[in-house]
Parts: sequence; C-alpha cells; structure tokens
Amino acid sequence: MIFDEISDVMNQQSARKMSIQTGLSPSKIYRLSQGTPFYLDHNMIFALRKLGYEIRLEEIHNQKK
Repeated sequence: MIFDEISDVMNQQSARKMSIQTGLSPSKIYRLSQGTPFYLDHNMIFALRKLGYEIRLEEIHNQKK
C-alpha cells in the first residue's frame, strides 16, 4: 500500500533532516512517517522527486466491468 511505502521513505532520516531535504514541514514529515493519509499536491510530488521517487498511475487492463 502506498502509505506504508511513503512511511518507509520518510523514516530513513530524522524529520528535521527530511524537512530540509524535501522542503516539507517537519510536522508533515512526521505524519507521513506514521503512515497517515495525505493530499497528493505539487509539494508532495516535488518532495518525493527530490528523494528520487515518483508516483505513477497505471491502467489495469483486462478487468471485467
């Protein structure tokens, strides 16, 4: 699940260091490290990109409707 994966990434360093590296507030880093849901806004996308990650949307083919 994406929240667990984001949590793992945000737990790699302290919230302060991640805040400096990503530009997100330390409180947001802390919440993300706990696996809480988040808004996928431009700041979040750019923060993940700075860490070397990207979120993708993929269409699932051959599913019955």
